[in-house]
Amino acid sequence: MDYIDITPSAQEYLAELLSKQDVEGISVRIFVTDAGTPNAETCLAYCKPDEALPDDVIINLGLINVNIEKRSIPFLE
Repeated sequence: MDYIDITPSAQEYLAELLSKQDVEGISVRIFVTDAGTPNAETCLAYCKPDEALPDDVIINLGLINVNIEKRSIPFLE
């Protein structure tokens, strides 16, 4: 996962936030809005299982799963 690094303390914090959502299988989703423009933003959001996109790259970090929008990966590198 060369394009993003989630520290152990951030993983613990996100795991705590996810546990409060009371949704089985919830993860976090990382994506870039307005990619390739001066208004580009990297976003982090909750991702319910039915909100994951078929081409998301899913990374299991042990405490949490991270869904990364495939088309955003070049802009995260």
